[in-house]
Amino acid sequence: MTISTGIPLLPGPAVNNQSFDSQHAFVAGWVSQPNGRGTFDIVWSSLFTVFLCTWTSVCLNLPDKDESPLRGVLRRTKWMFWAIVGPEFVVSFAIGQWSSAQRSVKRFRGRGDLHWTMRHGFFADMGGLLLQPKDSTPFLTNSRQLYYLVERGYLACPQLDGDDIWDKSKADSLARVMTLAQVSWLIIQLIGRAIMRLETTTLEISAAAIVFSTLGTFYCWFHKPYDVRRPVILNIGVSTEQILLDAGEDAKKPYVHTPLDFVAKQSSTVGYDIMGYFGVRFDAKERPLRRLPNDRFPDITTTEKFVLFVMTTAYTAVHLVGWNFSFPSNAEQYLWRIASCILTGVTVLFWAFETIAARHRFGRWDKYLIWLRFKKEAVRDIEGIETEEEKREREMKESRPMPLPWEVALILPLVIIYLLARFYMVVEVFLGLRILPLSVFNTVPYIDLIPHW
Repeated sequence: MTISTGIPLLPGPAVNNQSFDSQHAFVAGWVSQPNGRGTFDIVWSSLFTVFLCTWTSVCLNLPDKDESPLRGVLRRTKWMFWAIVGPEFVVSFAIGQWSSAQRSVKRFRGRGDLHWTMRHGFFADMGGLLLQPKDSTPFLTNSRQLYYLVERGYLACPQLDGDDIWDKSKADSLARVMTLAQVSWLIIQLIGRAIMRLETTTLEISAAAIVFSTLGTFYCWFHKPYDVRRPVILNIGVSTEQILLDAGEDAKKPYVHTPLDFVAKQSSTVGYDIMGYFGVRFDAKERPLRRLPNDRFPDITTTEKFVLFVMTTAYTAVHLVGWNFSFPSNAEQYLWRIASCILTGVTVLFWAFETIAARHRFGRWDKYLIWLRFKKEAVRDIEGIETEEEKREREMKESRPMPLPWEVALILPLVIIYLLARFYMVVEVFLGLRILPLSVFNTVPYIDLIPHW
């Protein structure tokens, strides 16, 4: 049996008994562990590293108080799945939550609450604070809404100790140490193989790409409490109705998620806004919300958006490393190249279209349209008067609904093409294991000195 390149194929078991030129020989079938490494070692180390990374990095918001343990496991499994097949989406949500927690620290410390930390901000935004108004239905409040209540004297800033919040967290330090060791081993091995010009599998490259993106998620959620089950109850001496009456015109519109939606319009979610656009809803039906969703699109600054662009583009571009890898057939090699280009190109186009759409939603194109005589309405000249925080909140309140029809028309085809390319690559990393270059099974000499599983 030969492949299209005319290179001889060797049966797997023969690898341990014969000597061949590894640059001109391929191995067909499953290879048991020789003095080097076998097929099982490649599959196990790659999948175990990905599992550890996603298990320790995925940090979800508080569940519904009536959520069963099984449903909680399924919810975590769902997000681990997305962290594997689409880690760039998860890191997008994570950086949005990090940005929100950072803004909450600036707000509270700006008024003298120096005990407020990133940990507090995350805890509030993940549904850790349940507001119990007088003679009213309790509801969850995020850090921005809490600041509104504190600033207007409805309640004092909660004196939650950061260590007490972390004590509620069930973060597994041993799992994180194992993850760090396994990730270090994978990265050093791939670098060593590149230096020694040893072939590498697409499965290992894909695992490295997922690890790269997951490390960004891990960084963003480093201060977020892990697997907290119960919120802290905040009793307030006035009713919800009184808070809304005091707010005046701003609070007269029906709320979408909680009664304090008027404080600052919440950024859109996949389950409610995006799927709702297509007539399908995947969020909870109860109102006020009994659990703050994890799939909220990030409300981030330009700098943070650029960092996110670099991270997501780098994740997809890692797959281009396999451009000249050896594949079982020429067709598979060409398909991998095409899929890699699609992933990277679509990511760049997505961010270009999304930036244009975001500026339109927030009215940031208006002054240019007026200057070009395409728009007649006057634009308030308030730049330099309002702070960055005030500008952000004004834009959120005045923003157009998401998604915009033309935004869907531009981005939806890209998403479909992206998913097809991604699906092919997920399948190919396993199909490609059936025929591999002999040098794939050679090990880097020093790699066994590094602890790994």
